[in-house]
Amino acid sequence: MTSEKNLEKQKNFLEKIKYLLPSNISYIDALEEILELSPDSIYRRIRGETSLTFDELLKLCHHFKLSFDSLIECDSDAVTFNYTQMTPDVESFKDYLRSILEDLVLLNKAGNGNIIYIADDIPIFHLFKYPELASFKMYYWMKSVLNIPEYQNQKYSYENCDSEIIEIGGKINEAYAFIPSIEIWTEFTVNSLRKQIEYYSDAGFFERSSDAPVICDQAAELIRHISKLADKSTKLPDNKSKNFTLYYSEIEIGNNCILVNVNDIKKVYITYNTFNKMATGNKKFCDETSSWINYLIAKSNLISGVSEKQRLQFVNKILRQLESTRKKVAGY
Repeated sequence: MTSEKNLEKQKNFLEKIKYLLPSNISYIDALEEILELSPDSIYRRIRGETSLTFDELLKLCHHFKLSFDSLIECDSDAVTFNYTQMTPDVESFKDYLRSILEDLVLLNKAGNGNIIYIADDIPIFHLFKYPELASFKMYYWMKSVLNIPEYQNQKYSYENCDSEIIEIGGKINEAYAFIPSIEIWTEFTVNSLRKQIEYYSDAGFFERSSDAPVICDQAAELIRHISKLADKSTKLPDNKSKNFTLYYSEIEIGNNCILVNVNDIKKVYITYNTFNKMATGNKKFCDETSSWINYLIAKSNLISGVSEKQRLQFVNKILRQLESTRKKVAGY
């Protein structure tokens, strides 16, 4: 017999799912469609009178990109992660980008979520505002990380970039603009990009010698853009919604970490293998990550909306780093 405690967990789980739906979509209708059940059966599950079957749990977790960890509050140290499996081909990389877009679209539809991004590297969402910069970063990942065969003997040029990748990336950039977010950067956040540009320049992987300085220029333009967003505390052009907060941390981070909050549901994304991501909804892990982030924020400097002097000092430090790289790859 199912315990009252488990049925209570089920009721809480279904209540959380309710808040993942857009306000214009009926909660009951959505569950009917996903679970392929009658309204009466849905209500019995919502009230905790009937247990969700294993198959039904799978359908809900798959549809809403949740893990069982978000349902079962286990005391075990084991944590379940989901990840996007990557293979050395372009279509697999596109699927990776599509998975990011799907997550952002789902979060936008919920209408009440937010993202906290601990940025060891420039957040991918921002890159696609600058096509040459984004195409270089994607080229680097496909050539040097995924080792896609057709990229091994191909030098970088924007003209060789897959237009669908840039198209998906543009949608990622647009979707992220509407989601309230907090980003924590350090003075090392641009270091991996700088090293990639310098390495590819030294190795002769740019088709034209003028390409590398262009990437540096666009990276500098991105940093100036981030500064403007921080100044207005928004990613939206109308400046009506204050949905962007930027912190500068003097503590080196070491890895990208993203915490997504939608009401009482938390989800943590951690990067691995340079750029791929794995995610978990394990409550214990998410709460511990949230506590670490709060500690990091408390030790960081708020440079959006206020602290113009500190913001400009931080931005100028990064711009000097990029200018140093630009001079190196330009040969002077």
